Parts: sequence; C-alpha cells; structure tokens
Amino acid sequence: MNRLTQRNHFPFRNFSLEIILFMKRTLRFLFLSILLCLSFSCGTKQEQPKTAMQDSTQQQNSTQVSRKDDLVKWLDSLETQYEQACFAMGIANWNSYSKEGAADLDGAKKKFANIFLNEDSRKIIQEWKSKITPNVDPTLSRRMEMWNRCFIGGAIYADSEIAALENKLQKAITDFQFTLDGKPITRAQVQTQLKTEKNAKRRQQLWLTTSQLSEKVKADLIALVKLRNEKAKQFGFPNYYSLSLYLNAIDEVWLLKTLNELTDQTDEMFQKFVKMTKKSTAVKKVGPWDYDFALRDAVSLSDKYFPKDSVFQTIHKLENAIGFPTDSLPIKEVVKDIPYGGLSLALNIPKDSRFLVNPATGKGFYQVAFHEYGHSLQAVLTKDSIPILKGYEWIPGAQCGAFAEGMADVHGEFTDNELWLETYTNATDNELQNYMAGRWLPTLYRLRSLLKNFFIEYEMYKNPDENIYSPGRIDSIEHAMFKKYLLVDLDSVSVAKKLETIPSTFAASIWYTSYPCYYQNYILAAMIATQTHEALNNKFGEEIISNPNISAWLIKSFYEQGELIEWSEKIREATGKGLETGAYLRKLGAIK
Repeated sequence: MNRLTQRNHFPFRNFSLEIILFMKRTLRFLFLSILLCLSFSCGTKQEQPKTAMQDSTQQQNSTQVSRKDDLVKWLDSLETQYEQACFAMGIANWNSYSKEGAADLDGAKKKFANIFLNEDSRKIIQEWKSKITPNVDPTLSRRMEMWNRCFIGGAIYADSEIAALENKLQKAITDFQFTLDGKPITRAQVQTQLKTEKNAKRRQQLWLTTSQLSEKVKADLIALVKLRNEKAKQFGFPNYYSLSLYLNAIDEVWLLKTLNELTDQTDEMFQKFVKMTKKSTAVKKVGPWDYDFALRDAVSLSDKYFPKDSVFQTIHKLENAIGFPTDSLPIKEVVKDIPYGGLSLALNIPKDSRFLVNPATGKGFYQVAFHEYGHSLQAVLTKDSIPILKGYEWIPGAQCGAFAEGMADVHGEFTDNELWLETYTNATDNELQNYMAGRWLPTLYRLRSLLKNFFIEYEMYKNPDENIYSPGRIDSIEHAMFKKYLLVDLDSVSVAKKLETIPSTFAASIWYTSYPCYYQNYILAAMIATQTHEALNNKFGEEIISNPNISAWLIKSFYEQGELIEWSEKIREATGKGLETGAYLRKLGAIK
C-alpha cells in the first residue's frame, strides 16, 4: 500500500506518525545546519571581516537607490564599512611604527579596495551627486561631495599595483638600518649630532647617511610616481599632484602664487642667514649639513629648559589651562624612533587617537610633541557622527591635509609664544630676549626647506618620464632646488675626500611615499597657525595661555563640525579673512 492509501485508511494514527517523521527530519536538518555553520565560523579572524565586507558589498550592489531615503540608508551602510576600513588601516599603521603588533597594511588596503574599486557604488555617487544640492539637504549634499572626492582619491589609493609598491617602499624605509663608520645610527641620532658636531667634514658624513636609503629606493619611488600619474590622467588631471590639490580643495594657481610670494619676500633674509652661517661655521661654502649647527649657535634656548621626560606633563598643563580636559581625553602618547619627527593617528574618531614623537632633544622636540597633541585634540573633539565627515586621513579627498596640519600647528605655535616661554621654562630674561629677536631664523630655514621639498616633488610629478631618457635627472632637480631655496650648490660644496658628487637624499623622505604631495601643507599650516594666533591675541590678549574659554572657541570654530564645512570657510569665519601670507611674514619679520 502506498503512503497516500495509508493516510486515507488510518487518518489519526498516520497523522501522528507523520508528525514524528517530520520532527525527525527537522531535527536532522537543524543538526546538519549547525555543523555547517560551525565549520564556516571556525575561520581565522582575518577571513571573517572579509566575508562580512563581501556581504555588505553585495547588499550595496543589490540596493535600488531610487529615492533620497534609499540613498541615505545606502550611504549609512557604506560609511559603516568605510569606518571599519579606516580603523583597520589606523591599527596597521600604528603597529608598523610602534611595533606593538602585526602590521597588516596589505589587508587594510584591501578593505578600502572593496569600497573604492566597486563600480556600482561609484555610479550611484556620480548619479546622485548632482541631484542633492545644498538647497535640498546641506548635510547630505556635503556627504555626496566628500564621497565624490574620495571615490577619485580612493581609486588610486586602493589600486593594487600602487598599494603593493607603496607598502614595499614604506617597509623598506621604516626598517632601514643606517650606518656610520660601520656602526648603526638612527635618524634621531643623526639629527641630534648635526646640531652639535663642530667638524664640517663630519657633519657632511652625518648628513649623507640618508643617501644610503635614498639610493636604494629612488627607482621604486619614481615608478610609484608614474603609476599615480597614470591613474590621475584617467580622471582628467595632467598629473597626480594636480589631482591631489583638487582633492584637498586647494587652488593650484593660488598655491603657486602664494609659494612664489613667500620665496620672493624671504630671499634677502635667507641670503643674510647664509652669510651668518659662513661666519659662525668658518666654512668657505655653506652646505646643507651646516644649517642645523649654525641655528643652534645663532639662536636657541638651552635643551635643559626642555627636559624630555617632562614633555607630556608640560603639554597637559598648558592644554588644561586653556580649557582642554586632558585627563579624560582618549589620547595615547608614545616616544619612539620613527622616520618622522612625530606622527599622529586617529584610529577611531572621536574615541581613540594616538601619536608618536621621535626621541629628539630641546625646544624642537617640545614643538613637535605639542603639534602632534594638537592633531589628537582635533580628532577626539570632532562631534560629527557621520564617518565620511569625521576627517579620517587615509583616503585622498577625505580631509584637507593643510587644515589638519594647521590645527596641529596652532598648538605647536604656543611653544614660540613669549608668554609661554616665560611661564613654562626657566630661561633668563636675557636669553628670552635674544631668542625672540632671532627666532625668525629657524622659522625661515624651515620655510625654505619646505619650499625645496615641495618643488622637488612638484617637478617630479610634472615630468617623471625624463628619467627614462636622462638617468639621474631627478638628482639634478634636487640639486637645482637646493640651489634656489637653500642657496647651496651641491655640485661644488663637497668637503669629503673622493666624493665627486653629492648623492641623492630626496627618496629617503617617507613623505614622498606614504604622504604624497604633502609638503605644501606644512607651509599653509604655518600660515593657518599664525593667522589663528593673531585672532587669539585679538580675542584673549594676555590670557592667550591661561583663558579656559580658548578651548571652546577652537572647538566651535574648527573641530566639532568635522568636514561638514570646507576648511577655507572655517578660516574665513574664525579669523575674519581668507588665508593669506600676512601673519606668517609678520612673524618672520619680513613685513610689518
């Protein structure tokens, strides 16, 4: 008899049997499902986020964005994925420099690749950007503008070939072991000894240690420049530098005009500095290795006034005085030998920001530490909850580097304030007067060095292919920029025996690799900081280092809104004028 006949003849009995069989089948299915789920869940931690990210990407692709409400939901999901990628990249970079754990830079970049190499997502951004105007929804319009920039910058940042070469270079630079006389020496030790070494030949040997690294990596750096340029041209830009300035909302014509103005306004002053250096060092021809030594002798405050083990305590004291609750802020501070003077990383805005400072000495060490603390303050006091508007640094277009550095420099600038020096150091009145009278020298030297670094890179991106036909061309660009901005002729200044030419040093700068097209940001940052300090002086006067309302003004004017407002508008609104060279040149003494 078949099962249908059984059910017809014995309805109640077989109904019970059917229930039992059904329950057995259901339990068997559940048991197998649990085993199957457990087998998938036993993967590594690295595999789990990748699977979740793929699911998120599939969800984004399947989402029909036909209304404004759909767009907001889709963006919310995308930004959750974006913030997770930012955190992963922050941890990877932190571990790369702090050595506190494994630095999975490749894995972190893959998370960004899942976002910014997704053509469906790019199309949605492009389609809706023109539809959502500030009149329709100002916040949503700003989100779309930032996402449009990031999808351009992200496509280059997440490119697998570019990312692999960047990571290779970053590892080579951070892990490189410099030697002098056959013995290991660190960057920090080189920088410290250049300030104190009296012998000119020995100073040159110290300065040239970075050429060991530059010669090793410069071919890869030029290859990286070409790869970035190829991508930039796909977006209609002549080179990556022009694209980078666009992503930072910096007008290229205005920038070049501004930098040339700073050059012209400081040429005479720098010529004076070169003459002073010749006299103080007793050399016939000044080399770049002579400047740090000359600056130390010409104008400085003794290192004893800036004890290394008190730097963070001093920072907290000043920041507390102007209203920042340092004890309750999620900021981690570390002293570590790194390829930078300092490095700040906002891992999870506003919940986790960390920074490292190179174990240097003296006032410069304090200024760098204050600067990095300023970065962290901006991160942990950003109130915007929308991830794309928080100002994470990783993707070109997500923030303006010049503004971020300017906000950091506002705090570094306190260490050059006469009231701060009187209050926080034991320097005598005579020492302070001498320092204030000559402080334009280190500021001027920094400006001219930054101009040199900027134009080396700017020219490098304008025509890197010249290296194919003229090997060593970039070295001649480097020499030309040393001559124009530091008034040093590297082709005739060597003091070491058997050294016919000065080898390249430019590629040893990690900025060209990990923070491309960035040097102008430090010049603009100094302009932002000095213009902001002039505004602070006008508003708070003699209480500039003691009024607790200063923090509230900085937070409201610059920090809390994140990237909701364009950086240039923040400057204009807070200081009453657009960014200009006036305050910076006044500090230098170039104008009154």
